[in-house]
Amino acid sequence: MSLEDNEPSEIFEHFATATEEQRLNNKLRLCKYCETEFMPRRRDMVFCSTNCRVYSSRPKQNSQNSRDKARKNYELFDTAMRMGERLYSLPPFERLGYLKELIDDARSGNTQLREILSNYKLLHPDPENESWMLPRRSREYSTIAQAAHLYCWKFWGADVGDVVYNRVPEPEDGVI
Repeated sequence: MSLEDNEPSEIFEHFATATEEQRLNNKLRLCKYCETEFMPRRRDMVFCSTNCRVYSSRPKQNSQNSRDKARKNYELFDTAMRMGERLYSLPPFERLGYLKELIDDARSGNTQLREILSNYKLLHPDPENESWMLPRRSREYSTIAQAAHLYCWKFWGADVGDVVYNRVPEPEDGVI
């Protein structure tokens, strides 16, 4: 009986219940894109699905391969550095108000600000090799994302990404 005659659920069971013998006989393969095991339907099949085949042929969208992505990254990090400089140019008693304005703006839908405040590289810069990200090029100052993270942790008890993407409600006492 061929697989074409079976229902889709039976085909799934056929692939899901691959035996150790099939694995040993190299009938199961690893997808070149997602690296999951799959049972090929043809001898020359190297991807587990059409999506994996399509995604593997797309060019990488990083700043080494794309001039457009490099420009966007430069603008993102430049804006973040300017915001950090602005934060530390304010008197200490005005800094919480500035952070509150930034987070309120991000919560209301400013996508560029959300991206800056929740950016992994800005939250976790390498202080030895990436001091250019830090305001005043000093490890004594945190990036704008780190400052926003500390602010969110203090008042919401949550990560900055959860706060700016509205996955956390406003604090119950209303004090921010």
